[in-house]
Amino acid sequence: MEDHRLGDLLRELPRERARPGFTARVMNRLESPERRPAIPRLAMAGALAAFLAVGASVLVDARKEAIETAQARQALRQIRAEHMRLAREVHDLSAQPPVVYLGGNENVDLVLDLGEVGGSEGATPVAYHGETF
Repeated sequence: MEDHRLGDLLRELPRERARPGFTARVMNRLESPERRPAIPRLAMAGALAAFLAVGASVLVDARKEAIETAQARQALRQIRAEHMRLAREVHDLSAQPPVVYLGGNENVDLVLDLGEVGGSEGATPVAYHGETF
């Protein structure tokens, strides 16, 4: 349809008149403080449900992190205790004079107590290469 024909058809329509008091109501609304439209209850319930779901997820993550932290601390305590035990064992071994096993049979074991050997302070042991003598 052509634009000028549409204009002619619209002009042929009867004129509408506003109800009595329309202009006064519009002017009163413009002068009154702005009112916010009420949030529908369904939208509010949806927002609340989303908030609770996110909150629950955060709580679950926090609880999982707390459990993992507690497990890591327990593992660290066990590692430190094992380290202390090994350090004590190394200290106890270094405090004893070195003893070298020389061999033996079912009746006797031959050992050499290097703590009893004079002049051995600062000496380094000879490496064992698997030779038999």
